[in-house]
Amino acid sequence: MVIGTPPLDLATQDSDIDIAFQADDLDQFQRNAASAFGDLPCYSHHFASKRGERYLCVQFQTLGWDVELFCQSIPLDQQWGVRHFHMERRLLDLNPPMRQLVLQLKHQGMKTEPAFAAVLGLAGDPYEAILLLESLSDKELRGLVDGCKRTPSI
Repeated sequence: MVIGTPPLDLATQDSDIDIAFQADDLDQFQRNAASAFGDLPCYSHHFASKRGERYLCVQFQTLGWDVELFCQSIPLDQQWGVRHFHMERRLLDLNPPMRQLVLQLKHQGMKTEPAFAAVLGLAGDPYEAILLLESLSDKELRGLVDGCKRTPSI
């Protein structure tokens, strides 16, 4: 599943293409990725764990883009990156002018989730704060996003 800034129309010159995957066998996924993309410029991969879940990150360049494949063995709809993507799309659908506010912060060097959190006035870890919004109804979210009138500075 393609996630991240390009499908949200939030891409900047530094944006990459993020693609989320689910695979039961991360080692086999890595071998398949190396076979398919290993000859491309800047190919690399690493395994790590985040929030108790092991993942594989594969990076390379193609067609003028940096590409990042992010794979976990948990279902896509449970992966943080996918959940952030869906939440950010939901926020932008409820308040399209928010896109410009987030983009202004991204052009100043801020990452996507911190930019959303700043625009919304969310406290704490921006990655966790965005996910706390998932349980809100559209009416509750609309009340939050309708309060976004200006771009905070970084």
